[in-house]
Amino acid sequence: MSKPAFDSDGFQIILRSKKGKAKKLPQKDITFVKENIEINIPKARRRILSCIEDLRNSTYSTDVNKSVSSILKHKEVVEIVCFGLGHVGECLISQYQLALLLCTKEALKLKKVSVHDPIFSTSECALLKSLDINVIEENNEGSYIISKEGVTIVYLPHCPKQLTNNFIWSNWGSNLQNCILICNSFTSLIENQPSRLIKDIVPYIYKISSYTTEINLENSFVHKDIFNDTSIHYFTKEKLDSVPSDFWVKQDKPTYENTEEFITSLMVEKLTI
Repeated sequence: MSKPAFDSDGFQIILRSKKGKAKKLPQKDITFVKENIEINIPKARRRILSCIEDLRNSTYSTDVNKSVSSILKHKEVVEIVCFGLGHVGECLISQYQLALLLCTKEALKLKKVSVHDPIFSTSECALLKSLDINVIEENNEGSYIISKEGVTIVYLPHCPKQLTNNFIWSNWGSNLQNCILICNSFTSLIENQPSRLIKDIVPYIYKISSYTTEINLENSFVHKDIFNDTSIHYFTKEKLDSVPSDFWVKQDKPTYENTEEFITSLMVEKLTI
């Protein structure tokens, strides 16, 4: 019997019959084994700076900045937090997504930007630090508590819905008004999947969706596979004040079964930096 095949992110590749598509399943081991890829840091840095130049003058980046400014009004952004960038050392999609993060940082004149992805290699962490970005070592599975002192922009580029669900769960309460969430569209998620599945798999996204204001970002960038299905989500005080009295009852941290894309802390706990 041949050994199971795994892709570069550590997912087992399962081949189905001709009628079905190939599917990826996470390894069953409780630790996530990843290849610590060595990259040419100066070369990768030059590519990312080139991506920044492409985005800085793009309609897409301008639309993001205008939308964020319209939401903020008089509020101040205290930090940007990003999960799930992927292999920023080699993947062009990840590098453009990182470039948008850095363009937003530049536009807002921010100093504090933090990122995490369980698949970051040691050299990718060094690359990110060279760009003045803080790398979060622990895999908190998106359970990041935002500040009450100002607005946190949370950027989840094409991330698993479980990660977004965990973030909302960890901040469950009226302080969500201090969050601007840039991620896959809630509207698309809810409209394209049965509600019973959404309620079961990602209940906090489902619950908050009715009190979310969503700005759909036109996919105007020249490379159409980088920012597709991305929206800006925010939560106004007026909408959050209108929730039922028992709305903010918080259950234990969500658990997930049979996930194909969500890397838990049991798989990998800490980055090597």
